[in-house]
Amino acid sequence: MSSRWVWTLAILVAMGGVSPARAACVARPSSTTELAQCSTAATAGDIVAARLLGDVMGDPTQRHYDPAAALSWWEQAAAGGDGQALRRLFDAHWYGRGTPKDPAKARTYLAKAVAGGAAWARLVRAVLAETEEPALAADLYNGLAAEGNCLAQLRLAHGHDRGGWVEKNRSQALYWATVAGLAGRSEQSPDDHPLFDARFHYRDCTSEAYFLRGDLARNLAADLRAQVEEAAAAWRPGRIPDRQGPVDAPAAVGVSPAGFGSAAASRIPEWRPLPGTLQRPAGRSRLGAEEVFATVGRSVYVVVAARTEEELKARKGRFGSAVAMDERTVVTNCHVIDEMSVILLRQGNQTLRATPSGGDPASDRCQMTVSPGRLSAAPGIRAWDDLRVGETVYSIGSPKGLEATLGQGLISGLRQVKATRYVQTSAPISQGSSGGGLFDSSGNLVGITTFHIRDADGLNFAIAAEDFFR
Repeated sequence: MSSRWVWTLAILVAMGGVSPARAACVARPSSTTELAQCSTAATAGDIVAARLLGDVMGDPTQRHYDPAAALSWWEQAAAGGDGQALRRLFDAHWYGRGTPKDPAKARTYLAKAVAGGAAWARLVRAVLAETEEPALAADLYNGLAAEGNCLAQLRLAHGHDRGGWVEKNRSQALYWATVAGLAGRSEQSPDDHPLFDARFHYRDCTSEAYFLRGDLARNLAADLRAQVEEAAAAWRPGRIPDRQGPVDAPAAVGVSPAGFGSAAASRIPEWRPLPGTLQRPAGRSRLGAEEVFATVGRSVYVVVAARTEEELKARKGRFGSAVAMDERTVVTNCHVIDEMSVILLRQGNQTLRATPSGGDPASDRCQMTVSPGRLSAAPGIRAWDDLRVGETVYSIGSPKGLEATLGQGLISGLRQVKATRYVQTSAPISQGSSGGGLFDSSGNLVGITTFHIRDADGLNFAIAAEDFFR
């Protein structure tokens, strides 16, 4: 604090104008006497008083304006754990208010506020990370969205609509826009910041969500739109949805499609269709569930993927599934292995290392090879044109890492989004099942299980097996 204010406040206390025992500071001071009271309280360790003093002295419209003293009081309040004081310090150094601009120093205060869980700070850090560390941006937004922060939900909606730091996925965008609209009507406006506000057209979540939702809904098929909106209506705080629909474009390098993860890992080579020699004729013998599992269960592998060996050892990897197409080749979803440097295939006591050999993240089709190793391939490939709604099908995958889990259901729809064909099924698909197999009652591979609409029973989707040969 400047020597002028130290001298003035000391004189007031000495003259009996302020009694330290009775000093209190519960509101922003507006007179010299109140200023002295707040100074006494702040000197005694009251962090709110210190912040309020800083607010007065940092206001250039006030006669008590003293930016150096303001920074000093805010520093004291921040050191005592006052989150609002951290925001004042960030703004002062970021915008150059009463002190030269110093973005690096501003970021140190921002980091402390983020560590303290301040919503405004997490939003600002996420905005800055969109171009610097897109995976971090996705992590921060998803965490806030799961807590019910409608601003973060809207930013995810915009992100999935445009693509870049997260995958372009208009179904996911509609999901978050719908959730944000509901949250905006029922919750108090969340704490935001001008750096974040600039990303929106409107000042409130409800209005922003309304217009964005209308634009998104017009570009989705009616049945998919209804499914996404039903899932969004069932959202509750604490939930982060699985992928809500097909991907229009992959995320920027360094971002896993679900919006989580970190940057540094090897790129997936360009997509090359599987050779026609692997498209074995479909069998026709009808089998029971037990026989189907005995026939094709050994062709489905658990995928464990991690960014580093250290993460793998620390059990911080990502689980998924893959289906063997020949002795050395498996197919899976790109979102299972994208940006992962260490990839293992497991089945029983067998563990093999796998390497991505081709992928098309836009359609979520990826393939890997193992060497050395010997895989047990799926016996037959079912043609898309031969599939019929109402057929019995079986899903085999590794939900939550639980190896060789069998589910049964029906083909409930045959869909095409752009060039990708999907088998809609009531056979269960959940996290960890991505990349697993959907088989018919003869044990032929129908599709590769890809995503499900959360909070909507039986809305599960697999990429047609034939599409891996195109």
